[in-house]
Amino acid sequence: MEKNRKKYGMLVVVSIFVCLLGGFLANLAQTDFGKVTKKTILFESASGHTISADVLIPDKADEESPAPAIVWAHGGNVNKERSDNFQIEWARRGYVVISFDLYGHGESEVLNDTEWFDNGRGLYDTVQYAATLPYVDADKIAVSGHSRGGNTIHESILLDNELETPLIKAVLYVGRDAVYRDNETASFGYFPGKTNTTQAAEKGGSGDYFNYYGNRDVGIIADKYDDFSFKEKDEKTGDMKPNPEFLKSNNAKSFLNFGITPDESTKDGVEGQWYEKEIEGKTAKRIIYMPTSTHGTAVFSPSACTNAVEFMQNVMQTETELGVGDHIFPLKTIGCLMGFIGFFVFVTSMAILLVQYEPFKEARAEKCAVMRQSGNDRKGKLWLAACLLINTVFPLISALILFHFKVDKVVDDFFMQGMPLFYGVWGTVNAIFVILTTVVWYHCYAKKNGISMESIDVKTSVVQIRKTIATALVVTGLGVVLVFSVKFFFNTDFRILYWAIRPFNARRLLESMKLLPFFMVAYVTASVFINCLNFNTSFGKTERKNIIFLAFLNILPPLILAVLGYGYFFITGVNGFYGTNNQISDWMVAPLVPMLVTPFVTRIIYKKTKNPYLGGIINAVIITIMTCVNAQIVFPS
Repeated sequence: MEKNRKKYGMLVVVSIFVCLLGGFLANLAQTDFGKVTKKTILFESASGHTISADVLIPDKADEESPAPAIVWAHGGNVNKERSDNFQIEWARRGYVVISFDLYGHGESEVLNDTEWFDNGRGLYDTVQYAATLPYVDADKIAVSGHSRGGNTIHESILLDNELETPLIKAVLYVGRDAVYRDNETASFGYFPGKTNTTQAAEKGGSGDYFNYYGNRDVGIIADKYDDFSFKEKDEKTGDMKPNPEFLKSNNAKSFLNFGITPDESTKDGVEGQWYEKEIEGKTAKRIIYMPTSTHGTAVFSPSACTNAVEFMQNVMQTETELGVGDHIFPLKTIGCLMGFIGFFVFVTSMAILLVQYEPFKEARAEKCAVMRQSGNDRKGKLWLAACLLINTVFPLISALILFHFKVDKVVDDFFMQGMPLFYGVWGTVNAIFVILTTVVWYHCYAKKNGISMESIDVKTSVVQIRKTIATALVVTGLGVVLVFSVKFFFNTDFRILYWAIRPFNARRLLESMKLLPFFMVAYVTASVFINCLNFNTSFGKTERKNIIFLAFLNILPPLILAVLGYGYFFITGVNGFYGTNNQISDWMVAPLVPMLVTPFVTRIIYKKTKNPYLGGIINAVIITIMTCVNAQIVFPS
């Protein structure tokens, strides 16, 4: 016992150090080694709502020499920190960068599902705020946004066009189409009685190509394999044209030629070429970049980041000696990844450490779990193989069924987060199926062959469950303290690509608690399945091979769905494998890392405690918070 205390006590210390070091490295990158100041603020918008924002201020920007500003709008169901690489590289080159949480995201105010469209879902509110800052040149404000953030640009241009002197001078879309036709503004989310006079209304919404942006400079980062954007039907066949041929589309040709109606004589667009035209006494510019990325990966792409830097330097020049491809954001990526790994090492080690002491000792058994040796019983092996196979296939089917019934779109007076609800319901449905197949296995085979609940560590007691819950709450609570501490000292969080462990407010915690029962069923069941039922030599002759195999099986269903969807997309250029539902492939990428990491967490804890429930509960709490904190909250209207 003393040996375990020292070992896991040391791992706790090391993991804390790794998290702090990761935070320090991330901070070095986001502040350009002290040349940029990063502030996280809350401000009241012109429309009377609270917005959370990160502000990056280069040292050279002050009242005497105000700098150009870039306002960044993130995509749906993420937060302002998602695309830090763009923000870091812009700020290094002398731009004030303001990245805000859209309404209903992060720490920004939660609005109902009609109200949240007000003022570009917060983008135009933030543009107006930027124009008041003494260190911002109000005549040089650009906006950029990814995915849903691009929609906020559409909406904000409507408002900006009503001003005698518009505030927005340049626009960069990332993973989102521009506005090409005069009837497209009707889909921006504005509602009768809440909409100002629009260009679309003035033109009658006839569907004609037009120049929505006037003399603003506008660019598009049109990733070649975008799941949602840059699609156009062939007018002759009605078939969708391949995404990589976007530059040949009428939309692209119209955009690059300032709203003309393309005909057969109109040349295809050229990637990375600037198009210019004199409009109202100003030379307006248009450009399309096409990095080889998907919708979700565009904001992590070094080439897309280079494109974003090049665009801003061309349309709003700042004094810099840095090349467009001179990046330091990978340092932030490394730091955040260190924190992400360190966090999971911390909670795993802390759980094992705590159960060595009172009052948590009863959450563990006296002996460690030992890998069970499988016999030569052919029937038993067939039962185990059949259970693994059927429990791998079923989640494939259940995911498609839940998408069909649009569980991801459910928002009501109680459940206000569609995306987390989908993942929670999916996990619960799959867990119930696992429980049913396990009951069948137990009564039809295991019980008849001398396998008892005690022998596979399923059976527990009221006291042990009580201590297990207490231990899990303390562990996750300390994990939260670690996350908030790194935020406090280094103004960063733990993340890798799609996945982030970040601070949260009381409202986010409340929504997490609503969905926790779903995730609890899913992750506790997964822990029992992985440890109690399959910690044996039937699937991997060593402990390491066993858990690697089971972790792979755990991610196999979403991996198959993602690979099939994206594979078809990459081969054909058309995202049509799942018919009209083009979000399935992207949504099946999101669970991959949690579903890969959590089996290892629960296996390590199980081996030292013989308690399959402790790791499952810890995983459930962490993944619930991760999922809910990074997703949108919307009140129904």
